[in-house]
Amino acid sequence: MRKIMNIFLLVGLVFLLASCQSTDTTLTKKNKSLDVILSDISDKYNVIDYGSDSKEININIEDTEKVSKVKKDIENQLKDNGLENYKVNVHKKNVEQVKKEDQWFKLENKALTNLQENKEYRNVTTKKTEVKLDKPVVIALSTPVSTSDDSVKTYAKGIEQNIDKFLQSQHVKDSYKIVIYDKDDNIINM
Repeated sequence: MRKIMNIFLLVGLVFLLASCQSTDTTLTKKNKSLDVILSDISDKYNVIDYGSDSKEININIEDTEKVSKVKKDIENQLKDNGLENYKVNVHKKNVEQVKKEDQWFKLENKALTNLQENKEYRNVTTKKTEVKLDKPVVIALSTPVSTSDDSVKTYAKGIEQNIDKFLQSQHVKDSYKIVIYDKDDNIINM
């Protein structure tokens, strides 16, 4: 009797283990399906970038594409693959705008790294600004100094000269404006 009970217990454990493995395989297939769907969409349309989490899919497309068409295609593919629980967000982006944003993001990082090589400017950081196609780029920098410091104007002038020199060495063609803030968020170079 004990032997029969052990056999049933062993068979039950085998079935339980097999069903757990089956469930894991299904989840993996669904994740792969989402990756494949997003890759296919990226190949089919002019996609700038995309990302997803467990609830949403966010896709940026070039302004030459139709948002409704791309969204409908994604939703249909999700439905066909049993992945209907995602909210799909599709946004148009101007290609020239994206290029300019990327270019200035890289330039600002390089300029800041160059600036911070000087011990005096090591604690200077950048502030996020919006890059517009039709306007000069604003390079905003935060400093650890205060407007009450006697040498604040000289400090700001040194930062400006350093950034200008670096950007000229990079042969920047876009117009730009450098705005430097003190530790209390007051502009110190105007």
